[in-house]
Amino acid sequence: MQIALIAFEHCTDSDHGTAAGPEALLRAGLAARLRALGHSAAAPKRVTLATGEEEAYGAWNRIGLANGHLARLVADALRANSFPLVLQSNCYAAAGVLAGLLRTGAPASLRPGMVWIDAHGDCNTPETTLSGMLSGMPVAIATGLCLERFRKQAGLDPPLDPRDVVMVCVRANDPLEQELIDQSGMETVPVNDIRGDCRRLRAAMERLSRTVDSIYVHFDADALDEKEVASMWLTAPDGPTITELAAALRIIMGFPKVAAFGVADINPERDEEGQMVEAALSVAEAAMAGLSR
Repeated sequence: MQIALIAFEHCTDSDHGTAAGPEALLRAGLAARLRALGHSAAAPKRVTLATGEEEAYGAWNRIGLANGHLARLVADALRANSFPLVLQSNCYAAAGVLAGLLRTGAPASLRPGMVWIDAHGDCNTPETTLSGMLSGMPVAIATGLCLERFRKQAGLDPPLDPRDVVMVCVRANDPLEQELIDQSGMETVPVNDIRGDCRRLRAAMERLSRTVDSIYVHFDADALDEKEVASMWLTAPDGPTITELAAALRIIMGFPKVAAFGVADINPERDEEGQMVEAALSVAEAAMAGLSR
């Protein structure tokens, strides 16, 4: 399969170290691993802001604009029958990937879904957040719970139905964030299922595949157990091993409606021994190995 590598390197000041994450994955040999699986991959395309957008006020505003450009690159890849593999500085690039799925047809007639593999639900709003970080809000943004302007800058309109989001391995939510998730109807697949027979995961993917037209699979490296990515900033205990998550991803990616995959939150500044990059590469490799053809 032709893989379209897309690098989204835009960040807020608090997340600046992850801006180098996409390049770190590329330098570590991601394309060679894809070729070893039998895929082909052209030179990566990078999300860039247009003249004047770089000076636009507010980092959040600029990231919203960058998501709009990401949506175009994702849609272009899909129209060219390539599979978008999006290397993201941070999870707030999810809006652009989802918007790209919408751009392949009339938005009113398309219904994308999302599998969110992360230690955190990232479903805070400005009213519920404890940290004030944009990176804690992507799912809330995508489902229309907050930051409508940001979402529309990305081109994600209408927002996702919360019932079209499946959360996998999420285990470190803020109290009010958890309330939003519980009230929204988002489905969750716990770590124990990923460690076991993945029965709930398969059922969730079958349900989602019946409901939506395309599926974006999002992976934040902190979904892994903290021992696997010890140098990450926001790790969480009791997560899956690389082997366990890789096996689960081979199941997920085998569903034909999976249309894009994203890797987020790699910070080379903290990753002195390369553990974080290697973990992300191993998981991404497993995902691409399981890709339905």
